[in-house]
Amino acid sequence: DVWRAKKLRPRVEHAQLLAPEDLPRFAELGVACSVQFSHAPSDRDLADHFWAGKTDGAYAYRSLWDSGALLANGSDAPIEELEPWAGVCAGVLRTIDERPAWHAEQRLTLEQALIATCVNPAWLAGDEKRRGKLVPGFLADLVVLDRDPFVLEPEELPSVQVVGTMLGGRWVFNPPPWD
Repeated sequence: DVWRAKKLRPRVEHAQLLAPEDLPRFAELGVACSVQFSHAPSDRDLADHFWAGKTDGAYAYRSLWDSGALLANGSDAPIEELEPWAGVCAGVLRTIDERPAWHAEQRLTLEQALIATCVNPAWLAGDEKRRGKLVPGFLADLVVLDRDPFVLEPEELPSVQVVGTMLGGRWVFNPPPWD
């Protein structure tokens, strides 16, 4: 097919409202879902209003992940925050305010959200041999956080702060040493 001949990796951008029968089709067809985790909590009121009775298939990140679909998370800036950590938090919490998680059954684990934010976009861009992982020989694109997010309760994730940023092996924000 034309996608393979050109070495392109097909995707559906946003994948915001899906019918249940379409969920397994992404993995079956090898089509990735390029999504923005931050859309689920920020769109919840509009989705409940305009998609009333259908929101079980809205922003179905956990269902897509469980079906074997490749999820690639991006920011969709300037529509949403450029801050990648905000998107990771939205994928795990499915809320950005004091309200409970919207469709909590669609929350991802922190590990899943990070894979969808770091590893999978590199693959989707055809750059998986240089980006997406912190291993020898890859470009060192990373952030240093003020604490280990894997030992925190999910509700604490939004308070995690970036203390340093490296792109391509060069410090671009707050190089060490840190306090």
